[in-house]
Amino acid sequence: MKLVKSSAALLLATSLTLSLLPAASASPVTSYSNPWISSAKNDEVKSLKPAWTLQTDNSPAVASGNLVVYSVKGKLHAINPATGREQWKASYTAASELTVGENALYFVDPKGQLIGLNAKTGKTLWKAKTGINPENSQASVALANGTLYVGGPETFQAYQPGSGKLLWKQKTDSVFPADVWGIYDGVLVSSAVVSGALTVNTYYGHDPKTGKLLWSLGGSHGRLLDVRKGHLYLRDDFPMIDSQYAARLDQVNIKTGKITSSHEYVTVLDGLSQRAEELLISGDYVYISMKKYPKDSLEGYSSALYRYKLDEDPAKQKPVTYEDRGTFLAGPYMNRFFVQNGLELQAVRFDGKMTRTYTMPENPVSRMDLIGTGAYVGLSDGNFYLVDIATGSTLGSVHVGGRVYGQTLLAGGMVIVQAEGKLVAVKRPAALKP
Repeated sequence: MKLVKSSAALLLATSLTLSLLPAASASPVTSYSNPWISSAKNDEVKSLKPAWTLQTDNSPAVASGNLVVYSVKGKLHAINPATGREQWKASYTAASELTVGENALYFVDPKGQLIGLNAKTGKTLWKAKTGINPENSQASVALANGTLYVGGPETFQAYQPGSGKLLWKQKTDSVFPADVWGIYDGVLVSSAVVSGALTVNTYYGHDPKTGKLLWSLGGSHGRLLDVRKGHLYLRDDFPMIDSQYAARLDQVNIKTGKITSSHEYVTVLDGLSQRAEELLISGDYVYISMKKYPKDSLEGYSSALYRYKLDEDPAKQKPVTYEDRGTFLAGPYMNRFFVQNGLELQAVRFDGKMTRTYTMPENPVSRMDLIGTGAYVGLSDGNFYLVDIATGSTLGSVHVGGRVYGQTLLAGGMVIVQAEGKLVAVKRPAALKP
């Protein structure tokens, strides 16, 4: 009874106090506590000590054989990834990304020269003038089927990688460098962004021996999703005005560049504003990641992942659907896909077994690389995590101090994190197979 009286007195005192206070709108709010943020889980994760840390100029490093090559202060450096010790350096600045060949590195320098380096020694193998001015434009270098391909504004070129000999040069209709996807059924397939009334991504087919243009594909298409049975599988990215579908998948004949069939997925009210975020192909399935839309509504909420059988009419299928799982990040990989659910990183298995929540603080995922049996995860708080995908165990974390990450490298038994002008190496746990 005494406790009740005390509670009543406290309630009364509180009421009297509140009645004497000015209205809430008369003073600013000077404190805020987010009720959705939980305490960090770092105490549950082993802290990994960096084996070494190096400064870079923030351009991408690459692994070449038993070396890691990076750029700093206008020079290329190669290190032993196990120790971080320098093996060689070369007085070159790369104006394109480094392309790795067989015991060789290739890149375009600021003078527009295509350079070939011996990857083991850093010695110059050859130089070739491309006519590209990287100071005013971009350059790309790709190696496919034993030939080097160089792209630049309105030019597409091919070189012999052993000698640097120019094989052919063709004029293009794009001021952007070409992306080379590979040689399929004797056709060199590339794409480039073309600006006009609309900016589109155009695919091209070339004769790999002469560079002669065989075909160009109209409209606009995203990255190459798959190649099978003489066809390219491409998502149609052209604005779908008056469409009632969230995504369209085109099959393109490799020899002719003609669209032979198209399939449309997920019925919506407006295909332009309700387009799918991702269209993926894995095995014999098509996956569509998008927001979940109520019937007869343009407003999306939560999330949905749909799985259809490839090469079958979507209208005659009932897709397998995974709803309300979180924002799609990556997959399919090892029979699961990865999502950010709220601020938690989770893996959802396709076989319906338990969803796995990984042990790490609840912060947005900045980057995740799935390599071998491991997930390598950089969060926006500057911490980087090593996860065993099969068991769901978080094996360790290292603080790298960056919010933006490059491609994770595995070399010399080490995990090498690229984070805002730094390379940070930790020993790769034995459970993570490359």
